[in-house]
Amino acid sequence: MWLCHTRKESRKVAESVQVAVAGGCVSPIRLKGHTDHVDVTSGEVRRAFSAAGLPGGVVHVRCNNRRESVCPACSATYKRDARRIVLSGLAGGTSVPDTVSGHPALFVTLTAPSFGPVHSRRSRGKRGEARACRPRRSECPHGRPAGCHARHGDGDPTLGQPLCPDCFDYPGAVIWNSLAPVLWKATRDATESAVAAAAGLTVAGLRRQVRITFVKAVEMQARGLVHLHAVVRVDGRGEDPDDLVAPPGWATTRLVADCLRAVVAEVSVTAPDPHDPAGTLAVRWGVQVDIRPVALDGPTTSGKIANYLAKYLTKSVTAGGLLDRPVRSLAHLARLPLHAHARRMVETCWQLGTDETFAAALDEAAGRLPGRLPGLLRWSHAFGWGGHWITKSRKYSTTFGALRGARRVYARLIGGALSGRGLVDAFGRPDGDPNTVAVGVWRYAGRGLLTDGDIGPAGAGPPVSPAGRSAPGRGEP
Repeated sequence: MWLCHTRKESRKVAESVQVAVAGGCVSPIRLKGHTDHVDVTSGEVRRAFSAAGLPGGVVHVRCNNRRESVCPACSATYKRDARRIVLSGLAGGTSVPDTVSGHPALFVTLTAPSFGPVHSRRSRGKRGEARACRPRRSECPHGRPAGCHARHGDGDPTLGQPLCPDCFDYPGAVIWNSLAPVLWKATRDATESAVAAAAGLTVAGLRRQVRITFVKAVEMQARGLVHLHAVVRVDGRGEDPDDLVAPPGWATTRLVADCLRAVVAEVSVTAPDPHDPAGTLAVRWGVQVDIRPVALDGPTTSGKIANYLAKYLTKSVTAGGLLDRPVRSLAHLARLPLHAHARRMVETCWQLGTDETFAAALDEAAGRLPGRLPGLLRWSHAFGWGGHWITKSRKYSTTFGALRGARRVYARLIGGALSGRGLVDAFGRPDGDPNTVAVGVWRYAGRGLLTDGDIGPAGAGPPVSPAGRSAPGRGEP
């Protein structure tokens, strides 16, 4: 009875420590070690914080995983940060002046081309009644029905599945995913050249007057191909390079939108042909392109766009998160209960990635450095997509690092206030004093929640550090 009671108390202590230190992260990283403060003048060293006296002798930090299927708590924080990054670039705030809300801006959706017919939900309007998926009565060259008369619901597992797997161009699909980041860069560069030509300027002359910035989020569709959603904003150039001033009168939303439409219809990048060692393929955008101005009211308001882009960043490639981590081998893939289409996409990545000649040519086209694991193998769990899920121009808005740094400072301020000593170092000086240097010695000690055996005696709680500081904040000891 006493042992059972002790274990219950230990579990409560573990849960309380987990919530307090790791912010509710379900898969925190455990670290062992300490942080010392060194006096620059005398060389004296004082221990500022140590994990030795904490339950289990470890410090928990968040995993910071963006996927909701992996960690709901860290995913929610990531989504809020992403929303703030997008929104501050449209409406101002978080180190961005409010005047950017009057700058020309576009909301852009770029899609992948068709690599074969797939099951889809067709309806009139966002919440309209579903219509027949693909009303055709013919057969494909492989003898399978070329149409589908079902009315698929939102949760139908067949959505995104090809009507005929043999008709679907799997090599073309994974190659397109691999080169989508390069295609986006080519589109950005060509848009800048097109705007300069429309204004009668050189590119260098355009850059002296106008800066075109963006933020881009990536959506993985059910068919295994990525879509890109971007906000493009036009700023003027002030005397100070860091100023975000209004652009000249000729740089209108319509001008930039017309130039972007023309570029998207023509831009392409070259990829190696998997069927012909000497041949090449042209990688282009799909025909479904949506470019619309950002308005103060209506369906493209700043808040709606920020929510729309942020929601895609926490989703997994497949439902249930089966491909949240890299696939190490085909044997590893065989153990995953994937549906046939996703399995075929990953298999295609491995088939093409193990061809050294083709993999090297594709990595060269994608701008990847040689000597590393081929991109198709490294990113097979993302169907070849190896880019970041959200990217932005440097001048568009704030960064994840700035937002996380502000949270760390806030957490330390609160910890110092609760300790009663304020935010001071081990020598009693104000935090950040130039006469004190912090030296941390930390090592990885595992991942996950503390177990009963890690806690130690029941009721053991985290001690107060010599400097009167609380446990390290999120992200670093």
